[in-house]
Amino acid sequence: MQSFPTKKHGRIWIRGILGLLFGALFLWLALRQTSLAEVSAVLSRSDEAWLIAAVGCYSISMMVRIVRWQTLLQDVKAFSFHKIGTALLIGYAANNLLPARLGEVFRADFVGRRYRVSRSAIAASILLERVLDGLVVVSCLLLGRAFLPNQPVLLNTLSITGTLIFSSFFLLLWLVGRGHGMRWLTRFPPAITSRIQSFRKGLSVRHTSNLSKAVSLSLVIWLLEGLALWSILKAVQVSLAWQQILTLLGVTSLSTLIPSAPGYVGTYQYAYAFTLDLFGYAPAQGIAAATAFQVFLFGSVTLTGIGLYLYVSLLKPQSPLQ
Repeated sequence: MQSFPTKKHGRIWIRGILGLLFGALFLWLALRQTSLAEVSAVLSRSDEAWLIAAVGCYSISMMVRIVRWQTLLQDVKAFSFHKIGTALLIGYAANNLLPARLGEVFRADFVGRRYRVSRSAIAASILLERVLDGLVVVSCLLLGRAFLPNQPVLLNTLSITGTLIFSSFFLLLWLVGRGHGMRWLTRFPPAITSRIQSFRKGLSVRHTSNLSKAVSLSLVIWLLEGLALWSILKAVQVSLAWQQILTLLGVTSLSTLIPSAPGYVGTYQYAYAFTLDLFGYAPAQGIAAATAFQVFLFGSVTLTGIGLYLYVSLLKPQSPLQ
């Protein structure tokens, strides 16, 4: 793996340390409302059948994510489902093992090296992935909270902020993908111009058909992840109405944007405890649900990704995936 420049390496370390600190802070905030004994008691009574159902729904959603990323990368290079899936699962495993979402940096670097393509283009496709996910989960949050009788200030702030951020990012990426404002590129050195052009190539929003397909796949992904969330809740004896599930899905998904510890430990627990408290459930049930999601769903993807990484690194070190 190529080494990062010193300045960039320092930023990555700072980002990682901040992630660990934020994770520890939010975990403390979540646990101060309950105890580990109460959380363990809830987990010990969890229904295994519902946990298996959750893993099944989440696994299917990951397969749909592979198809979506394959679609987003069509303008960069044509990849098979198997090969792009290998890269995506390795990237997601890294994201669960590294703090502050540094797995996204790892994924772009890994794919760039193995596939011999521009890291800038890969980074653009990953950013577009996240923006599409953000738009869907913000929509879920807006729809869910519209039916809630009591709406805390924090929930309203999260809804407004999320809408502004992801709408702005999507508009910016759409304009860049369409080539708007590209005349100013002539003012930069050729090396920088080349990187920006590569980044633009990774934005398949240039083609309406690709964008429509990616949006449709994003809706399917979050329907499946919503079903996985519902199954996890049933496993820990939490029953919510559909609008409450949408609210929980929005809050917990947006919480992963905060720099945090590996696997979103801390921020995820706090988001679950905060939201389920609005619906009358004890903090222990929220923390138990978050922990079950991390262990069984994130955990299954992480183990798969580690296995694939060891396979391509140790058994096929000289053979590019494509």
